[in-house]
Amino acid sequence: MTATEGNGGNENGGGDRAAGDRHTWDDGLIARRAQWRAGGRAASRPARAVDEGRAEEAVSDIPHGAAGFFPGLPGLSGLSGEESGRRSFGGPPYAVYQAGVRSFTTGTLRPRLEALRQLVGLSRSRLEGRTLAGAARVLDEADARGRHPYGHTVVAVAGATGSGKSTLFNALAGAPLSEAGIRRPTTATPLACAWTDHADGLLDRLGIPAVDRRNPGYPYDPALRGLVLLDLPDHDSAVPGHRERVDRLLGLVDAVVWVVDPEKYADAVLHERYLRPLAGYAEVTFVVLNQVDRLPGEAADQVLDDLRRLLDEDGLALGEHGEPGAAVLALSALTGEGVGELREMLGRLTAESGAAERRLSADVDGTMTRLRPQYVADS
Repeated sequence: MTATEGNGGNENGGGDRAAGDRHTWDDGLIARRAQWRAGGRAASRPARAVDEGRAEEAVSDIPHGAAGFFPGLPGLSGLSGEESGRRSFGGPPYAVYQAGVRSFTTGTLRPRLEALRQLVGLSRSRLEGRTLAGAARVLDEADARGRHPYGHTVVAVAGATGSGKSTLFNALAGAPLSEAGIRRPTTATPLACAWTDHADGLLDRLGIPAVDRRNPGYPYDPALRGLVLLDLPDHDSAVPGHRERVDRLLGLVDAVVWVVDPEKYADAVLHERYLRPLAGYAEVTFVVLNQVDRLPGEAADQVLDDLRRLLDEDGLALGEHGEPGAAVLALSALTGEGVGELREMLGRLTAESGAAERRLSADVDGTMTRLRPQYVADS
């Protein structure tokens, strides 16, 4: 879920706003967002057509399991269940947390990763190393994640300075674990809270030291068993290294809760650098409008509707009317309004044990979208 990969936006997209815009929310903020959009988005990289002879050569060597990556390409057909079962995925055995938990040994992820691995191997003599680097990273991360139970779900709480994400982290944990206050930035290093005693391997992979690991408030909520929650530094922090830590962890976690506030929910940096490039991860994304206790009357509903509009323009599918997609809700971490609903959503996500697989599948989708022009001509 690396935010910077494939991002055509300007990471300083919000830097030309007046300082006063950061502290007030009004229709002008929405208008400025619309004005920025009128300038157009960065053009996507033109697809590079391969010459006819080389395309035929490449097609003849593409593994059959890659048919789903390039639909309509001649000479490709999907692997049968027997064929996919005979192919070796490689790497160590995959741990299972409890009976019925999905892993790489079941479902559709394993054959897709195997097909991608074959495609990369067959393409090394035809494509530059940097072209295949993204695919190699996806395969490496899939191997690394597969060494840990899918019954443990890693969810990051991310947001901008002052959004109240540490307060929400504490509310979900049921204890004041993360420092929250007026000092900015408050969160300097990622903090972890685990509803399990067996998350050390995952936290080691994430680089969370033992001193920054916490237990939730007692008594533990059994509905959250297996959840590993992270409080990330502010993604817009001016402190060197904070944003790098955020970006690295966003590429490793299974799901993300984005916390926005009424003042900066339309901030261009958030939408350009993160939400739009990560639109393909909608099924493992939560967008939370915090601090609704500050909004009078029906203002909370109006802001929430406008947030949904912006997310739709970002290409982020919204999980409404039973359809898969991102969950969007309003709450107040300070008063507790709506926190229970989010806790229930995270409990269901953890109980399903499918977040890691969906996130890795989205990694494969993004990789194949970027690789497709190397194999398929525009015509």
